[in-house]
Amino acid sequence: MKFNLLSIAAIAFLTLMSGCKDDDKTIDPTPDPSPVTPVDPDQPISDQWTALVANPDSWDGVKRSPITYQTLVYSFSKTGDFKGMADKMDYIDDLGASAIWLSPIHPSPSYHGYDVMDYDKVNPKFGTEEDFDNLVKVAHEHGIKIYLDFILNHTSTQHPWFVEAKHDTNSDKRDYYIFSTDPKSDIAAGKIAAISKEGANGYNSGEWFTVDESEARSAIYKFSLNWNDKTITVTEATTPDEYDGKGDKYLWYGEVTEALPLNDMGGGIYERTIEYSSTWGFLVRSSNTTWDGGTKYGAASSTDKITLGEPMKLNNTTAANIQFSDIDTWQYHSHFYTDTFADLNYGPIDDVENHPAFKAVVESAKGWIDRGVDGFRLDAVKHIYHSATSDENPRFLEAFYHAVNEHYKKTHSEDIYVVGEVFSGVNEVAPYYAGLPALFEFDFWNRLEYAINDGTGTYFAKDIKSYQEKYAKYRQDYIEATKLTNHDEDRAAFKLGDNANKIRLAAAVLLTSAGQPYIYYGEEIGMSAGKGGGDEDVRKPLDWSTVEKQAADEQSLLSTYRKLTTLRNTYPALAEGKLSLHEKYCNDDKIYRQVGAWYLTASNGQKVLVMHNFGATQINIPMEDGLDKCILSLGAVDKRKVDGKVYNRLGAYSSVVYLCK
Repeated sequence: MKFNLLSIAAIAFLTLMSGCKDDDKTIDPTPDPSPVTPVDPDQPISDQWTALVANPDSWDGVKRSPITYQTLVYSFSKTGDFKGMADKMDYIDDLGASAIWLSPIHPSPSYHGYDVMDYDKVNPKFGTEEDFDNLVKVAHEHGIKIYLDFILNHTSTQHPWFVEAKHDTNSDKRDYYIFSTDPKSDIAAGKIAAISKEGANGYNSGEWFTVDESEARSAIYKFSLNWNDKTITVTEATTPDEYDGKGDKYLWYGEVTEALPLNDMGGGIYERTIEYSSTWGFLVRSSNTTWDGGTKYGAASSTDKITLGEPMKLNNTTAANIQFSDIDTWQYHSHFYTDTFADLNYGPIDDVENHPAFKAVVESAKGWIDRGVDGFRLDAVKHIYHSATSDENPRFLEAFYHAVNEHYKKTHSEDIYVVGEVFSGVNEVAPYYAGLPALFEFDFWNRLEYAINDGTGTYFAKDIKSYQEKYAKYRQDYIEATKLTNHDEDRAAFKLGDNANKIRLAAAVLLTSAGQPYIYYGEEIGMSAGKGGGDEDVRKPLDWSTVEKQAADEQSLLSTYRKLTTLRNTYPALAEGKLSLHEKYCNDDKIYRQVGAWYLTASNGQKVLVMHNFGATQINIPMEDGLDKCILSLGAVDKRKVDGKVYNRLGAYSSVVYLCK
């Protein structure tokens, strides 16, 4: 492109005037059609736009930043086991990770493992006990710690503790769980310690399940359904009858696999006499193909029971199992609304450390520490005691942490790492810092995803800073376990519309923010899935063919992740720096609305300036801070110098990090 001298002078004058205005409007909102050529970062900046090339220090191999890689054992390697993971340790090491969070490794009847059958052993489908010990050894040889997913809220109903407890009301394991024949009344009366803070409001019939080995009721009964007033009456009979081929109402009971049709007697009356046998009771259905749409009818609550000869009003909202009043039917509590989980009982919080269930899980944790495990991720901690907002759960966590840390420090100089999952917003998360040093910051991703998709960066750091202020009220040395997504959420790429630039920006923000970040396996190659088809969709095997392709491409997302983690491990300011706001760009929601900018300052005084363009258009920014050199440039980032003043042009979804003087 050619210019005459007059044109050049005019452009320079207008540019200078624009750069000196108080409102710092963008210099040139449209791309310069001239080609941008990379320049040596040590050479003087010209008055023309040239590509900004980063010049970071070489990494000395010290992992300064706690970066944790979250893996599902069954989905990470091609073999889905401990050996496969150990064989791929170099890959995790190359990502700069200093720790691995392993999904549940204990024996379990489910694929996900969150219903534990034995806290002291490994799931044989992942390998032998020796295979696990070797995995720990290989990880430690790479300078990588191992954190176990530890589930304290519940066990599988196939756990030997529960099997013994449900068979024998006198078993010492009976107090490990929450049993009741009348949970609604017991909760209202304050008899259940784990559900005592909410009074009668703590009762939810959907959280209670009948013990499947209660004494079975077996008899010949006549069932009479009055569909006009939605009542059912059960009476004793002598001879079963047959289905006459008419009727669209059904019984469901015992171990039946098909709904049993009732005979249509006319006038809204349906009857059937059967040989009845059931441990859990029965239900009425208005469809034999679906349970949805209000077609399931039962009792109004689990405490409402039917008496022979007396009609019971049916309910298709709660639709609890209909049980007979002359049998004591034990129920157990499961906060996750599933009969395959049985919630553990730790008794009154004031005496939790002396409860046998508490002692048992602590002893199991100590056993893993003795085998070389470096820490734990505690699942669903807001559900250990029923009230998520009382002080019971933080106090429980404090007691647990103290017990395991005391044991850990017998062989280690530092404190053990334990992070809790409180799947909630910041206001509910913050009080849990009274119990644990580290908690996942779900609102980090919630806020980031919104900011990127909305093209608004100016508020991001201010919001994160406000979260930190809330945490500090409960613990000064809080650890933000930052992340994009995990195994319970739609994957980040999916939420960002599979836009490669947005995905790169999300990675850049995560790894240039304060806190101790987690990377969910597959995020580093852009794996994308929503949970529309279930949790399994976001837990699919890592695509190793994609890994191979991206590893050979310096511009790939995988290479970007490696660049970012290397940088984070190189500079203490990025590794452990404290967040502070940029006075200008964190307070401008007009001209620089799309810009996110903040400082990170390390304990040794090292300071970096972080800037991201959250918008879909480029923006020109006057660089007015005292800057040493650029250490990261991602995306289209250019520079120019006019009359001694430096400007950066940040392309859509681009990032830049400067080392400050």
